[in-house]
Amino acid sequence: MSRAQIALLVAALALVALLLGWWLLRTPADKGTAPPRPPAPAGTPQTPEADAEAISKLRREIEALRQGGKTKVVYRAGTDDELASYRRWLDGYLGLASRGSTPEVTAPPGFRLLELPGVADLLAEEPAQKRGAGVLVLRSGEAQPWVLEVPHSFFDEGTLEIGLNAFVWRRARALLINTVHRYRALATAPADDATDTDDDDSSPSDVAHAEASFFLTAHNACVDALGDVGVVQLHGFSDASAAKADLVLSPAGSRADPVPVAQALERALGIRVAIYPTQIHKLGGTHNVQAHYSIAVGRPFLHVEMSKSLRKQLTTDPERLRRFVDALLGSAG
Repeated sequence: MSRAQIALLVAALALVALLLGWWLLRTPADKGTAPPRPPAPAGTPQTPEADAEAISKLRREIEALRQGGKTKVVYRAGTDDELASYRRWLDGYLGLASRGSTPEVTAPPGFRLLELPGVADLLAEEPAQKRGAGVLVLRSGEAQPWVLEVPHSFFDEGTLEIGLNAFVWRRARALLINTVHRYRALATAPADDATDTDDDDSSPSDVAHAEASFFLTAHNACVDALGDVGVVQLHGFSDASAAKADLVLSPAGSRADPVPVAQALERALGIRVAIYPTQIHKLGGTHNVQAHYSIAVGRPFLHVEMSKSLRKQLTTDPERLRRFVDALLGSAG
């Protein structure tokens, strides 16, 4: 073989190698891996119009996810394996989100991640696998260190709307919402707001008292991943249960300090705020399992009980609701 032929052969082999390398680089290594998610826009302006649109989008999605939760969905707490898988996914999401990175979009088995660009992500059950696992509203990137919780969104009317608005207005990191009625697992249940049931742990579907649930798993993950995050859990009581108070604040045994919050609420709304246990001896949330975990790991937990009349005022008067949220969470975030 002549030198010219050898040179031609070497050139041909080099070209083949180059083409092969290009092909391997352009082919995904794992076709099952979700495509990279574009980063969320930084510094999204916060305007009343943008907030209203975000609240509307979230409300529409959340209401669809709660459908059937009062009378149709059969509640199931989740197996140990399901709860562990859920926790692993949430640990990964929160770890990346709190560092400003964009989390992966693949959800844990039985769940799906609904993306609302510029608003939030919703971790929700697959429609065919509903069992009352709740819905998580999660914010990646820049966020304020708040976790808002609504464990009785059916029973304590108005708490969902209050929590939803607070999540958007205060740019909170997470919002946890139950998706079945707290008494769904019982054959008969008391009427909504009928009695003072703060310490009623008779129903397995009451995620504020059940020892195992997706809701509690999410709370634990948020507290562990986000450091000294402020957890605020919203509840409601009938007016007759505490006739001398419009709102009851309780640290539920945690190291949260309700005094400055009570003072801010009284100044902003002119309401009567009672602090448990110094000023009132009920509605303290001392049987609350989320409070128990927060206490165990030395984190603050604020249990907020609102009268039915106050909740009605807040959900029908946007300006009053805004003042409430600013006083509860701090107007400076």
